[in-house]
Amino acid sequence: MKILKEVKISDNGFVFNSKTGDSFSLNPIGLELIKMISEEKEMEEIRQEFLSKYDVDDLTFEKDFYEFCTLLKHHQITVQNNSLEFN
Repeated sequence: MKILKEVKISDNGFVFNSKTGDSFSLNPIGLELIKMISEEKEMEEIRQEFLSKYDVDDLTFEKDFYEFCTLLKHHQITVQNNSLEFN
């Protein structure tokens, strides 16, 4: 999964898509996730970082991560090379 080049992300969580004109505000966790995605980290690496840093179980993280990725794709923030790929 890759962040589209038209998408700009500020350090305070403001996301702007110049292609669609849409803008979004992320909470600190969303900002941390989108930065990891923009660094092209693998899902397993992101999972390990979150499981060690936050009080979250594996199943909850996976559900929330996939939901977040689905929202990013829906709002045209990311593009996926493979429809089965989430990261």
